[in-house]
Amino acid sequence: MVNPVMVQATRGRHAESSHRGVAVVVDSLGHIIRSWGNIYDPIFGRSSLKFIQTLPLIESGAADAFHLTPQEIALASASHFGEEMHIQVLEKWLQKLGRDERILDCGIHKPLYTFYRKTNPEFKGKPTVLQNACSGKHLGFLTTALHRNEPLEGYVNKEHPVQRRVEQVLGEMTSADLAHAPHGIDGCGIPAFAIPVYNIALAMARFADHSHLHYPRQKAIERILSAVESYPEMIAGTDGFDTRIIQMTKGKVLCKAGAGGVEVGVIPSLGFGIALKIDDGNGKAAEIAFLSILKSIGIIDEDLYETLEPRVPILSHKGKTVGFLHPTSFTMSLPETGWH
Repeated sequence: MVNPVMVQATRGRHAESSHRGVAVVVDSLGHIIRSWGNIYDPIFGRSSLKFIQTLPLIESGAADAFHLTPQEIALASASHFGEEMHIQVLEKWLQKLGRDERILDCGIHKPLYTFYRKTNPEFKGKPTVLQNACSGKHLGFLTTALHRNEPLEGYVNKEHPVQRRVEQVLGEMTSADLAHAPHGIDGCGIPAFAIPVYNIALAMARFADHSHLHYPRQKAIERILSAVESYPEMIAGTDGFDTRIIQMTKGKVLCKAGAGGVEVGVIPSLGFGIALKIDDGNGKAAEIAFLSILKSIGIIDEDLYETLEPRVPILSHKGKTVGFLHPTSFTMSLPETGWH
């Protein structure tokens, strides 16, 4: 099966480029609601898995031991833009731990707000490790290690107890056999596992409807989702796609992007999980395709869909619109499966 074209770039009336992808909507029992493409092919979920990776922070008791706020829990689940509002929360979190930013081993990059805010603000100065989009996730790892009196050195390594816990919870939530899964290293230095798109969506569905899970995990999931819904600006940032979706749907959709054209969604009202991957890794195409799926399952109406800008203008050097990056009719290509 060849994955369908989900998004096209059209210049004038002619298609200039196409973006194929794979996506699936499932419920918490694993029933497929809608699917497109090779949903059992493994992909690297990258940062789209952060909701799952935050679970040990709650379940270990570390979040309570260090009196973490909902904002801090949201940042543990985030790919934040490195704006001042994010840095302030991260600095207070470090103070609770009695440490400074030198304990973080996620690396340094230019803050994401310089790429994604519509004003395209110029960054002046030298970026710090706290402006790394994954610094909140790493602080979550370190908080758990401190709580359990584990060494902080090497916490990003696959053999470290921190990463063993993350691997265990990833396996439990996705029902994927990670012991035999392809793996590599994520951009922030932690282990990355290739997991079928179906299984990633299943994990998101289990977040959406966690009634079948054991009680401590139910409470941990509720705490993470509540933090994300209450502080969506922590999950991405000003003008960020995930932040806007959560805000404008009033928490009906809780979503998280991953590098390489990945997007996942938790739909609590329907008990559905969504996972999507654009083959060529185009992140903007992933956003456009994700919006089409949300509309196709009825979680957003036509007005909200248009407000969320499902078509992105292609501009000339003089700023004139000469084309669009837009969705295809891929959501109409397959009948609904198992949901009416």
